[in-house]
Amino acid sequence: MSTGMIEFAIAQRMKLQELVQALLAREEGQDMIEYALLAALISIVAIAIIILIGPYLKDIFQDVVNGLASA
Repeated sequence: MSTGMIEFAIAQRMKLQELVQALLAREEGQDMIEYALLAALISIVAIAIIILIGPYLKDIFQDVVNGLASA
C-alpha cells in the first residue's frame, strides 16, 4: 500500500469516529422522551388512585351531607 492510501484510510477512520461520537453525544431527544414517559407514568398512577379512592371519598362526603341535612 502506498503512503497516500494509508493516510486516506486513517483520515476516513478518524472522520467516522468523530461522527459516531457526535451521534452518541446527542441527548436532547432522549431527555424529552424520558420526560414524556415520566409524565405518562405519573398520569396513570394519579388516575388509578382516583379510581380506587373515589368511591370511598364519595361515601365520606355523602355522610357529611346527610349529617348537615339532619342538623
